[in-house]
Amino acid sequence: MNSKYKKLVIAITGAAFIAGGLSPVFPHALAAIKWEKKLPQTQAAATPIAEEETPSAITDPLQETQDNEQIMNTEAVITESNDAVRRVVISSIGKQTAVAPIEQVIADKLQQEVERGNQQWLLDPVAVVKNNAGKYGFDAKRDSFTLISQAANSPSKTGKAYVLVGHSTAFYIVELVQPASSSHNKIWHIISIKEATVNQPQKPNKPDVGPGVEGLDYDRVIKWQQAVDAGRELWRLNPMEVAKNEGKNYGFSNKDQFTIIRKLNSSPLSRHGQIDVEVIHNDKKYTMILVKPFGGNDAIWTTYKVTGTVIKPGTPVITEKVLYSTDKYKNWQWFLPQYPQGTGVAAMYSYDLQAKSIKLQQVPQTVIDKLQNVDLTNKVALVAYLGGTSSSNNIGIEKVTVKGSDLTVTVKTRSPRIDAPMTMDYVNPSDYVLIDRKLFETTGDMNVTFIDQNKKVLGNMKISL
Repeated sequence: MNSKYKKLVIAITGAAFIAGGLSPVFPHALAAIKWEKKLPQTQAAATPIAEEETPSAITDPLQETQDNEQIMNTEAVITESNDAVRRVVISSIGKQTAVAPIEQVIADKLQQEVERGNQQWLLDPVAVVKNNAGKYGFDAKRDSFTLISQAANSPSKTGKAYVLVGHSTAFYIVELVQPASSSHNKIWHIISIKEATVNQPQKPNKPDVGPGVEGLDYDRVIKWQQAVDAGRELWRLNPMEVAKNEGKNYGFSNKDQFTIIRKLNSSPLSRHGQIDVEVIHNDKKYTMILVKPFGGNDAIWTTYKVTGTVIKPGTPVITEKVLYSTDKYKNWQWFLPQYPQGTGVAAMYSYDLQAKSIKLQQVPQTVIDKLQNVDLTNKVALVAYLGGTSSSNNIGIEKVTVKGSDLTVTVKTRSPRIDAPMTMDYVNPSDYVLIDRKLFETTGDMNVTFIDQNKKVLGNMKISL
């Protein structure tokens, strides 16, 4: 047998059936930089355009205080130029070192450029800071740049983001806004830079899993994380893909508009990270709150809850979806009083050991051999087979449907009429259909039922991947 079949799990029950280079920076006219204090001279800092007094504030004092409090005590995971990763906590916000007032005419021109498909880096707050690094005395290649938060609907009705820059031994908070409005396709602009003090968190400087996010089913999310660690279901590392895939459980679809409106490196809900995704569905706005259950750069994202939806969060939409269908068996009929001994159904979903329990019937080797060249890494094989019988008899899978956590496999069988001649040979007819593994991993416990053309239950089982 092929070596990869040394690990083949077959879920089956019952005597015969299953049961159970950097882009151009902003034009100088857009950023009239006014300095209070230069950055540490670890490299030549940019020459100030004008040595003038810094405006007293770019927002009202109360709002500035609230903004500072928002990012105080935020934990950040920074990746340095040598790829070293460490955790820091923002303990205080200091003096303002630069202000860059927005010139709306130029901002509008840049927005038009982006809408033409140019300078797309202007849509990413971290990329904006990196592309303007030299202007503010930073080093795009040696410094660290970490997104602390990104949110929409600030008091000025524009998006706001904060980026932590590690420059030699010093740290700075760069504040950005979206001059036009808070939207995924609007440019970002630096408006101020402030000194920041960071400390080491009071815990081991390594990824950890606890305490976790209260209310999550950790038995399930641990399995999802293990799948990603094994190289499967890598979409779980991409928050937008997670929103689109898991959003289907709330009635959303790929036709809806998904927009990230807030990113938090750490939050009271999830200290490993939180992302809020706005969903426009049937002209209504909903918010999906995604969290990181574990620490580390390779940790998965998952949905914590959905707000604003007419569907109760956590309650899947019960609609039937056809995963597979064929009409080549539509005229098949079974005329014999019973199926041959050894007839069965199975689900093969990983390369482990064949089921050997005395309570389980082992799938015939001829059926397994039929899957020798099938890669089950990202698939689950649904199998139906007849016991040793005449080649005049046959079996095929006609349809596979899913409704919530219930998957139904419709099997068709064929035999000659009772008074018709039958070929006297011995075969094990079988058929299989491959289903994407992510369906089972996303849903959790999946109830699988095999039925024949007469709605007779051939077997059922529960799969949990």
